[in-house]
Amino acid sequence: MCLHSARRGSTLPLTIVVVASISLLATGLLHTAWRSARSADSARRAQQVARAVDEVAAQAVDSYGQDSLTRYDLAQRVWRANAQVDAVRVRSAWQRTHPLVAWLELDAQPDGVGGAPGTLAARRTERRAFWLEPPAVPREAALTALAMVEGEDGVSVSESAPTHSVWCPGTYLTSTVVPVLAGDVSPTSGRLWTGLPLWSAMTPARRVAVEQAWAQVLSRLPASANADSVQSPISDPGWRALLIDVPNLTLRGPLVWQGLLVVNGSVAIDGPVEVRGLLLVRRSLNAESGQLTVHGAVIANDALTDVVRLGPSSRLRYDPCAVDLALATVARPRASVFGLRMPGRGW
Repeated sequence: MCLHSARRGSTLPLTIVVVASISLLATGLLHTAWRSARSADSARRAQQVARAVDEVAAQAVDSYGQDSLTRYDLAQRVWRANAQVDAVRVRSAWQRTHPLVAWLELDAQPDGVGGAPGTLAARRTERRAFWLEPPAVPREAALTALAMVEGEDGVSVSESAPTHSVWCPGTYLTSTVVPVLAGDVSPTSGRLWTGLPLWSAMTPARRVAVEQAWAQVLSRLPASANADSVQSPISDPGWRALLIDVPNLTLRGPLVWQGLLVVNGSVAIDGPVEVRGLLLVRRSLNAESGQLTVHGAVIANDALTDVVRLGPSSRLRYDPCAVDLALATVARPRASVFGLRMPGRGW
């Protein structure tokens, strides 16, 4: 009888130990299952956020031209409208640190996730770099002309490219340029031009480059406008692009244009006209009686018979920053080889 009681007494602790072990095992299995479910949910949310970021980035690239980024100064952040992709809210903004380099900042977070117990907020912040690909326009001289350039005493053409510009912060690196690249340079008929600028002859390869540049620029400016659309940047700030498709155009001053100005014909200058950026003239350019000032570059002439005539008040100053800012108005974003992913702290 005593032996039987002893056996029953030893069975109870063993039962307790077994039950406790089973409970611990069940708890461990439940905890593991919970962690696995939470990990799977976190991974699902992270993938959802990543897809949202990629989709908004693609939308930003597609609508880059409509964001009017060239209307703002360099380094200024240009906010885009908030986007909602499925259950993810995405904020984005463009910012240029160089005329032809843009950064796209993206901040995404699922709706309803803000630090709830046991959940991981799948917030994602990225900064992606884009090279703004412009048309392949030659940038070898302050003045490029396929045929003849004529001038007279008083004409001033810069012989060096500045390393600093009023439109670009810091030092702006550029390759060496010549003042004039043309078929020939001579005094205007019956006039004197004792201060002939340094110039290089137009080669067949350079002619081909100019022709290809025209084709690329015209393909990116399909819409044409009349001369009345040329206005001072005071009333329409920023860097802009405009194509005027007329056989003969007279630009009457006082007039200031900032950006890319393309004339698919001949141009005559009357009064003070200033171009900050790039002036492209398909045929002849006559500035004999006007006051043409260019901070950037000029490309003119298509046929060998066309002539660029510069008057005594003509001032051409090569500025690579202004040229790049002008070309950026028709540039297309292309993803860079690198980007930065930052912790999801938001802005």
